[in-house]
Amino acid sequence: MNLKVVYRTLIYVGVFVLFTLFFLVVNFPSEKLTDQINEWILPASNGTLTAGNARIKLPLSLEVGAITLKNEHGPLDLGKAVVRPHILGMLAGKKGADVNLQGPWLDASLNVVAEGQSLDLNVTHAVIDLSMLPQEILPVPLKLVGEVELSMGLSSKDLTREISSGDVRIKSGPVTAVGNLLSAVGFATLKITSVSAIATVENNVVTLGENAIEGDINATARGVIRLTPADFRASRLDLSLQIKPAPASQEQLKPIFSLMGARVRSDGSINLRIRGTVSKPSITM
Repeated sequence: MNLKVVYRTLIYVGVFVLFTLFFLVVNFPSEKLTDQINEWILPASNGTLTAGNARIKLPLSLEVGAITLKNEHGPLDLGKAVVRPHILGMLAGKKGADVNLQGPWLDASLNVVAEGQSLDLNVTHAVIDLSMLPQEILPVPLKLVGEVELSMGLSSKDLTREISSGDVRIKSGPVTAVGNLLSAVGFATLKITSVSAIATVENNVVTLGENAIEGDINATARGVIRLTPADFRASRLDLSLQIKPAPASQEQLKPIFSLMGARVRSDGSINLRIRGTVSKPSITM
């Protein structure tokens, strides 16, 4: 047997198979791929997340566009995502991917690894552009300018039942707010110098750690959120929020606090108690 002929034949067959697979992947119908993506993400998100289109992006990634998150106030546009699967991890039985999300108000990088019922999610970097927030998220007559940064790590042995551990960190630089409501009480611009917050997650309970808002308004919060992984909107809230204006802002903010029905203390601060659920919070003052 001529080994050169065998080797050459195997090389030709390998090249043919490689280019055939390449052709099939690149030309896979976008509509069928989009349907397949929705078959994956709809059950995982309890029917709240959908994709409008999807396509293969060379060399080894998937671009998913027109991502929409449904909520009680209407659909939210999340933009598009580029997903790069962990090929070596899949060979070991772990499903994982790196994801870059680019939307009109959110830019995020995250990675996710799933094995069986377990899931590890790490949001390494996320930036929220407050000036682009849709009204469904910020239903108040204010215009915000500034950015908020977020990072998060969560682990779950069974995502439908528990979030076993994790942490969330939030920070911002200067944030400004303008609007007719503020102008009516003498604020051309309400300035927030910084926002910082740390929360830990253990056995479906989110506990607020060190947190503060500083600027024309100072605020701190404490309490817990008891998660319901099967439906996060049903998660129970038990939070206390103290808001204290800076000395130069107390007189302007008193009318707003009075309109809210809050009891203003001698130092100009008010306390809010937030209970109920994420979808239906109850606020007492």
